[in-house]
Amino acid sequence: MSSERTDERHALIIAAGRGSRLRMSTANRPKPMVEVGGTPLIRRVIEAAGAAGIARFTVVTGYLGDVLEDYLARETPAGVKVSCIRNPEWERPNGVSVWKARGFVPREFALLMSDHLFDPRILRLLYSTPLEDGFCRLAADFNPGGVPDLEDATKVSAVGGRLMDIGKEIRDYNAVDTGVFLCTEGIFSALEAAISRGEESLSAAVLELARRGKMEVTDIGGLFWRDVDDEAGLLEAERAIVGKAVTFSY
Repeated sequence: MSSERTDERHALIIAAGRGSRLRMSTANRPKPMVEVGGTPLIRRVIEAAGAAGIARFTVVTGYLGDVLEDYLARETPAGVKVSCIRNPEWERPNGVSVWKARGFVPREFALLMSDHLFDPRILRLLYSTPLEDGFCRLAADFNPGGVPDLEDATKVSAVGGRLMDIGKEIRDYNAVDTGVFLCTEGIFSALEAAISRGEESLSAAVLELARRGKMEVTDIGGLFWRDVDDEAGLLEAERAIVGKAVTFSY
């Protein structure tokens, strides 16, 4: 797909990693196919994005990519179009997977993680105001104390709706990265600069955009999201979703 403008909403989903902290669940299947409440993670992400008006998806696969691609070919919800890009370098940091999608997404697109569950209203918030060319916007949780496994979470320092700093190890922060973004082609320029320095994570590109004054932050206002990163996170997501502790607005 070209990078021309389109009014149709599009999402890029990063689904290449193995999920080593879920090793018992991913020995024979890719992490995005691990189930929460009987539904694979990738399906839940696609459905949540669909509820926010997205019908076209580009999925970057990697570990056991053929298994995931076959699943998506068979199980894509009605009215949704999914195309896949294989990242053979899936063991490298996640910024490399985003880079692989350069030229295959439109100028504006949602950027999602296949293991981050979220209320569709979070994406609607990101789309609620126009995004300037070259900018990106991150949905952030400004209640860090309520985030499970905060120690391992990616922290954010934001002032006046602009990102100042990001990283797992930063000490001064007031929010947490939910893994839900609205991006323009500016993310690829930032990735190119970061990768040229040997910094291959998505967070490095986000920080590069912040240095350019082009990284916005939106408060999710207490809406539900979860990063399913390990067995404890999987159980917590099960309790929240299957136990009806949260209700999504679909």
